[in-house]
Amino acid sequence: MSNLGKKRSSLWLLASAALLIGVIVLGYFMIGGEDSGAVHADSGITTEQAAAHAGAKVLPTDPGLKIEPK
Repeated sequence: MSNLGKKRSSLWLLASAALLIGVIVLGYFMIGGEDSGAVHADSGITTEQAAAHAGAKVLPTDPGLKIEPK
């Protein structure tokens, strides 16, 4: 009886490890693989252009201070 319990726990552990590895590999490819952290600053479009294309308008987050030069 105890040998059957060891086989079940081993099988459960193996299946859990395989599932975990599969999720990690799938997540790695879903976020872009090796190139996922690359900065794409040379895309040629500004924030204002992207917002206008989406039908939005970019507003400043903070009002200008009175002591700032114009």
